[in-house]
Amino acid sequence: MDETKLLRNAIRLPLLLPYHPLHRFYRGGSLVRTFRGIPDTPDDWWSEDWVGSCTVAGNPDPEGNQQGLSSVDIPQVGSVTLKSLIELFPEEMLGVDFVEHWGPTPGVLVKILSPAIPVPLHFHPDRAWAREHLDSKFGKTEGWILLNTTGDGEEPAYFAAGFKEGVDRVWFREAIEQRRHQAMRERLHREQVHPGQVLVAHPGVPHCMGPQILSIELQEPTDHMVIAEYSGEDEAEATMGLGWDKALDIVDFSPTTKEAAFSKALQTPSVLREKGETREIRLVNEEVLEFFDATRLEVADEVYVEDGRYYVGIVTEGEGMIEGDFGSMPIHSGQSFVCAATLQHRIRVDKKPLQVIRCMGPSY
Repeated sequence: MDETKLLRNAIRLPLLLPYHPLHRFYRGGSLVRTFRGIPDTPDDWWSEDWVGSCTVAGNPDPEGNQQGLSSVDIPQVGSVTLKSLIELFPEEMLGVDFVEHWGPTPGVLVKILSPAIPVPLHFHPDRAWAREHLDSKFGKTEGWILLNTTGDGEEPAYFAAGFKEGVDRVWFREAIEQRRHQAMRERLHREQVHPGQVLVAHPGVPHCMGPQILSIELQEPTDHMVIAEYSGEDEAEATMGLGWDKALDIVDFSPTTKEAAFSKALQTPSVLREKGETREIRLVNEEVLEFFDATRLEVADEVYVEDGRYYVGIVTEGEGMIEGDFGSMPIHSGQSFVCAATLQHRIRVDKKPLQVIRCMGPSY
């Protein structure tokens, strides 16, 4: 059988996505590895697990190699990037209507994160700004599904976003150049966070979070990011090569109240369907759907997935089976997988009730 046929046959099954660590700009990763079944490893700079990624990271690994693209293991073929599979079979993988609108991209980047320290204050562009200045049709709206919020024993886990009164472009630029990091952080509204919460950071809104939060992050499929809280050694890396004059055009300096900031950031889950004790819950608000979608399958017995949507699945609790015309595949907490839009299947409990997060691209 030729390779194309082998690859086409492979996407007629769920594809397991292995742990895929990236070297990033903050230390962490120990909680991610524990979740993935790799316990007793210290935090380090390999702090992010990119799950089903078709996005190249903005920074190389320590050896200077490109990083970011996820691979899957195909029997009789070997390791293949998920990006190449989607580009080879876009309509089967993503769905005809989705491809007509967005092209051969899943339109979402999924990560599992656990920063050991507070993540440096940063911000992201919207689509219009990214299109004009970065030649990208995607900006970077991002959200987090919080799984564990232990904190570090000294500081509770928190999320901070949106400026208080008294911050303008001049003050912020001076604080960046003088590396007054604590002063910048104190100008953001801050709230302690808890497992089960879902938060979204909209473009232009400076934000930071940590420490020791285990979360699933969904975002537009880019690595567009400006790091205001940087060492002062590499302005080009901190500003995507734009320089501070241009990069600060991204920022929304409008003051806001704490209530308004968290009313926008904190999402309100809603039940999409329910049968007995099994249900599917949408985790993000309607206005976020133009950027990405996320649901949680709470499976007490079984649930059919037949909505024709490509998704990255992350099992957060329990164990069971994915079943379909292809047969069956066991799954358990800590695993991740991808299902093509054309793959009708059901998820069935085996020994323990299941929770599966479905991470999906934008509406169209």
